[in-house]
Amino acid sequence: MMSSNSDSKPVSPWTQPESTHPQTGLVVSNSLTKSKVPFIPKDGNKVSWYGCGPTVYDASHMGHACSYMSFDIIRRIMEDYLNYDLNVVMNITDIDDKIILRARQKHLLQRYQDQKDGLSEQAIQDVESAFCEFVRVKFGADINSTNGWSAFAASTGEGKDPSFTKGDPKLTMLFSAAQATVNALSAARDNIATGKTTKTELGSLISASEDVVASWLDKQFGSTVTEHHIFRDLAAYWEKDFFEDMDALNVRRPHTLTRVSEFVPEIVRFVQRIIDNGYAYESGGSVFFDVAAFDGKNGHFYAKLEPTAKGNQRLQEDGEGQLSEHSLAKHSRADFVLWKKSKGGEPAWPSPWGAGRPGWHIECSVMASEILGPYIDMHTGGIDLAFPHHDNEMAQSEACFENRQWVNYFLHTGHLHIEGSKMSKSLKNFISIKKALRKHTARQLRILFLLSQWNANLYYDSNSMESVIAVERTFTNFFTNTSALLRDFRFCQQESDGTRQFREPELELQGALEDTKDRVHAALLDSFDTPTAMRALQEIIARTNIYLQRGRASIDPQVVEAVALYVTKIVRVFGLVNDGIGSTIGWGTGSVGADSSVPVDRESILLPVANVLSNFRDAVRDIALAGGDKKALLSLCDKIRDQDLPDLGIIIDDHGDGRALVKFADPEQLRREREQREAEEEARRQKKEAQARENEARRQLRLEKAKVSPKNMFHTPEMLMLYSAWDESGLPTKDIDGEDLTKSKLKKLAKEQAAQEKLHNEYLKAQS
Repeated sequence: MMSSNSDSKPVSPWTQPESTHPQTGLVVSNSLTKSKVPFIPKDGNKVSWYGCGPTVYDASHMGHACSYMSFDIIRRIMEDYLNYDLNVVMNITDIDDKIILRARQKHLLQRYQDQKDGLSEQAIQDVESAFCEFVRVKFGADINSTNGWSAFAASTGEGKDPSFTKGDPKLTMLFSAAQATVNALSAARDNIATGKTTKTELGSLISASEDVVASWLDKQFGSTVTEHHIFRDLAAYWEKDFFEDMDALNVRRPHTLTRVSEFVPEIVRFVQRIIDNGYAYESGGSVFFDVAAFDGKNGHFYAKLEPTAKGNQRLQEDGEGQLSEHSLAKHSRADFVLWKKSKGGEPAWPSPWGAGRPGWHIECSVMASEILGPYIDMHTGGIDLAFPHHDNEMAQSEACFENRQWVNYFLHTGHLHIEGSKMSKSLKNFISIKKALRKHTARQLRILFLLSQWNANLYYDSNSMESVIAVERTFTNFFTNTSALLRDFRFCQQESDGTRQFREPELELQGALEDTKDRVHAALLDSFDTPTAMRALQEIIARTNIYLQRGRASIDPQVVEAVALYVTKIVRVFGLVNDGIGSTIGWGTGSVGADSSVPVDRESILLPVANVLSNFRDAVRDIALAGGDKKALLSLCDKIRDQDLPDLGIIIDDHGDGRALVKFADPEQLRREREQREAEEEARRQKKEAQARENEARRQLRLEKAKVSPKNMFHTPEMLMLYSAWDESGLPTKDIDGEDLTKSKLKKLAKEQAAQEKLHNEYLKAQS
């Protein structure tokens, strides 16, 4: 059947899968149809899922976090809530133009520094030569040395003039790299002049001008870098770094991880099969996919995801990679490379077409099909990969297997915007995951994604994170209060007196809980609508908090526990609780407990609390022996409540009924809150002292002023420069030039004299 949408844009043919097995009722936003459609796996509740993994050449960033955390939330909903049996496969792209360039340039930069004894005039000349070439290639400016840079920079408005940038933000970024090199050369010349010529100074010069020097070295010596381990070592380093970040974000690892370098023979066979089927051709040692031979033939359709992007040469070239030079070898500009002939300085593997390496798009087609077969239920990735990468993946696979629907459901996450601008790695407008985690916790970042629709644009900025922290605080306070309350009820549990406890308020809260369960369930079935689910959870928390205001004597703990356990269940499904935490209420504190397989060191757990209690007992005993000072006892009680126990993560919450409620919290968080309170109190104290000093200064000034007789107040040195005559009461009558004062001026001065007379009389009275 032909899928459709309301925008009347061309949409690819799509067939709804069928199954005789019972379905969950889940519908998903399918990029293949641009609409929500029923999710029906091809084999009962078993789901084959292929997710595009990272190209490992640099640190993972918030764009990665956006995609992988969003799909981790979806995975957890499907696995832990809807009970699908998932088989998740993810690749690591460890053969790619970006990796080759980065590894090659890093190797050449290091080799250059290793060959030098330190900073020298030759090194400065080399960097200046690199700079001149960089400016010529990037800006078309013929500059023979850095001396000509100032005039060029001024003519471009320091790289900000619209006539220079022409709407291309990359030019601003390149200008900054050039300016950094100019500054580094200036500093290097100063170092030479003062005799600072060690390898440290050389390293500073090369590091500051890295973007400029790397491309210069690569142009000269890149073809000499041939050892495979240089490329593999870089990829292995960043792969390890990537998974460290994913573990820190509590993202589950795939069931199967594949690497391109491990599947090269399979890629060769896959490409040969496409050639044999008539959809690809060899040219100049490379192999290209023949779009014209495929599109519209044998029921095939090219660019299913983005039909309007078909023929977009810029996007297609971006997908080919920076090192590709295939325009003359292609039959058509729309064709794309499956196998690249390797040039000097590029890793190579044997093939029927000569030494070469896989194209980017073919990698995922082969690895996914090798593990999951010729048909896949789900394929996921960022929306920026839709065309050409994902569209080319599908074309290659359907050309190889001669099927019409290699993937049934394609899910894409939206773009990430950082402080209002779309994230772009190439423009260096990105934040690494490690940097983000220094500012916010993994739980807070996950809440950010939960509060946004997974396939919509996501905004990461200070305002959105303030909202996230407020939501987290709502959940944390709820878990802390309910856990403490339930613990207190169990500790003080009494036998029934025969009075019914479960009355109308409890029935209403129970009904609200059942309604919440229905709303959350419906939201999660509606293409994983976590924002609606999170709102429902916040509303039942608010409803429960209102119920708790009745006081301990008027509530039933059973219904409170039911709410708390349900909310905990859902936040655990969402991944807000680290895997491995037991069935306790709230975020959990680790795997320590009676049912834990980890040995429990009771002494190390209890000793800090025992020490606090022992010190408290000793102090109470001393006070009692000294006669029992009530004020001292209360002060001691305040100290153990406000300082000693919070340092151990224990909160003593005083209640109006005379019984305190014991709560547990993160001691580090409590320490930060206490330090903030103390800082605020110190600020208030300093402000109060400053105000007191200011008041005293005003009082002293008023006192000095009060000492002056009203008859003499206009005879001070300052006044003698303004007036030349006075009446018998001391009031001025003429100005310094001998002119009579105006009536309004006389009236004003008389008013001031009257005020001074009152002030002086008060002073005289105080003195007597």
